Amino acid sequence: MSAVKNAKLLRSAAKVGGTLALGAGAVIGGCQAVYDWGKAAFATPEEQALTYPGDELMDRFDPALVETVTFGITIDAPVKDVYQWMYQWGGSKSGSISSEWLERVLGRMSIFNRYEVCEEWQMPDSFMPGDFMDWDRSGMGCEAADVVADKYILSFSDIKHPPRARGAYAIAGGLVDDMNFIWGWYFVPLRGNRTRFLCHWKYYGTTDPITRFCLKRAILQCGTCMQRLQMEYMKALAEGTMPVHKHTKLYRKIFGPYHYAPDEVQDATDAPHIRDGRKSPAIEEIRPAKMADPAWPPVEGPWDVDPNYYRERIPAAIAEIEEKAAQQQADAQAKIAALKAELAALEAADQA
Repeated sequence: MSAVKNAKLLRSAAKVGGTLALGAGAVIGGCQAVYDWGKAAFATPEEQALTYPGDELMDRFDPALVETVTFGITIDAPVKDVYQWMYQWGGSKSGSISSEWLERVLGRMSIFNRYEVCEEWQMPDSFMPGDFMDWDRSGMGCEAADVVADKYILSFSDIKHPPRARGAYAIAGGLVDDMNFIWGWYFVPLRGNRTRFLCHWKYYGTTDPITRFCLKRAILQCGTCMQRLQMEYMKALAEGTMPVHKHTKLYRKIFGPYHYAPDEVQDATDAPHIRDGRKSPAIEEIRPAKMADPAWPPVEGPWDVDPNYYRERIPAAIAEIEEKAAQQQADAQAKIAALKAELAALEAADQA
């Protein structure tokens, strides 16, 4: 009897083991398939060989344990029309600019994209070094290191230099000995009013082989697929071919634009904690944050760069910022004047 039971147990164990093996094989094969699809958006070999702003943040790691991926796409729109979309990137703003459906279903992240340029997210103080670029309300995300207008945005996450935002954390894990990644978006003005849009990211793969294996499938392979989608979404947005959400159009038809909430209400719905790090960005424990960089794009880059773009764009950008700042100042003065009037009325009532 015991021999029969043992045989049954062995057969059951073999079936379970076979099922697990098939499942593991399907997962590994699936990751490879999405990676093969995503890497079609990889940058050229010349672009991949370049050193990008932010690469120095990975210097403390063994290069053999650092994974690097660089994407590139050419967009038929000037840099300023591409940059504005990344300027309002983030879970509390316009979303991930990738597949929000995959983010929510597979990642269980509270991501909802907004395919419109929103003025409240385009103000001079809407995005600064030290701001937390949230992926999810759980506190997952990365902190902005550099915000260089019309040139690049660099974010990073480092467990030795965690983000300052309340509730935010630097991504790590139980078997991760150390963890750091950089995620940067770079813009190159091309002749003919076009843009070469690049995304460059690196992450440390840790010394534990099992953890490194899992990270490679989760971050490198599946992340490559999501990054390709982001490149394509950015192109569609900048070129004006990305449709507004169907439900947004429906609501507008039903309720009408006169039912929109005022700017004060819209501003209040934004997550204020993303600004916690502005006074002391985590990056400044390593090196100063950047908001200007005359070295980008590099002269050795493999692009047909428009040499006059920034000479013309920077004065125009300064004028735009000054105009928006003046409007913000006027709004602040109007509120101050109203409060002063109320205070004067209270003092007059006291005297009466």
